[in-house]
Formats: sequence, C-alpha cells, structure tokens
Amino acid sequence: MKSLKFKIIFPIVLLTIAFAGKYILWDFPISTGKRTGNLVKLSKKGKIIKTWEGTMDLGSGDLLTFDFSVRDDVLANQMYNFEGKTVSIFYEEYLAAWPWETKYNVVDWSQKNKKSPSEKIGKSSADTSEALNLLNKTMFCSTIGTLYSNQELYKQVKDHLKKNNLYLYRQIDKCND
Repeated sequence: MKSLKFKIIFPIVLLTIAFAGKYILWDFPISTGKRTGNLVKLSKKGKIIKTWEGTMDLGSGDLLTFDFSVRDDVLANQMYNFEGKTVSIFYEEYLAAWPWETKYNVVDWSQKNKKSPSEKIGKSSADTSEALNLLNKTMFCSTIGTLYSNQELYKQVKDHLKKNNLYLYRQIDKCND
C-alpha cells in the first residue's frame, strides 16, 4: 500500500516541480526594457528548430551589440524590412534561454524617426547643432560650478579629467569665456 502511494505521489510531485522550474526559468520574464540602435541583422536560424535571431548595434560598432530573439513570426517579418535602420525594440528578459534562442525576446518594436523635431519645423541642422552645443556647454559649466564651492573636490575632479579625458579638462577653461 505504501509503495503504491509512493509510485503515484512521487511522479506527480516531480512533474509539478519540473513544470514550475520550466515556468520560472523560461516563461516568466525577470525584466522588461527598451533598446534603440541600428538593426544589423535579422535571420531565421536553426537546423531543427527555426527561430528568428537578430543583432542590434547600440552605437559603438562591434563593441556594443545586443543579441535578441523574436518568437512572433509576424513581428519578425515586419522588422526584417528595416535592417540597417534605427529602430527601438521592447523586450522581455528571461532567467534562462533555450539553447536555440537568447535570453531576450522582442515583444514589440518601432522605427526611430531620424529627423529631430526642430528640423521638422524648418530650422536648419546647423542651428540645431549650435543650440545643442550651447546647451551642453551650459550643463557642463553648471556642473563644474557646483563643484567649485568645495575646492578639494574641484581639484580632484580637475586632476582626474586631466589624466583621463583631456578634452573635458580643456573645456573647464572655456567655462569662464
């Protein structure tokens, strides 16, 4: 009698644990997010199980790429036409991935508009560039200005910039112009 209960209950418990583990590892997203970059490639890969796999360049060539999977064929076919263009993808990250896909599954996407809002209303890109440079200078100089009240910290930051980023170090002198 005891052996019969064990033969029935043990497999049920084992299957329950297996299904719970599968759900937690492969079906329950641990995070969601958005990434924007150039869609480098999107291809359907696999010998037995075919999946859509893609790579996105996040802005620094081969140094910073993002590999992802697309489970939805309709979504993948829409994205396929935008290779080489800037897109935003919305994804879910899973704790583990099946061997044939990545931990990141794309659930939605949008094409990134290359024109800035100021270009749409008629301003030239030179005007926009000049305005952005002025804004960047103002923000940088304001940050340096707040450090100036603590001379020790100001000197440490200035020395650090002198060693690690000569361009920013030279910008400090331009803040007083």
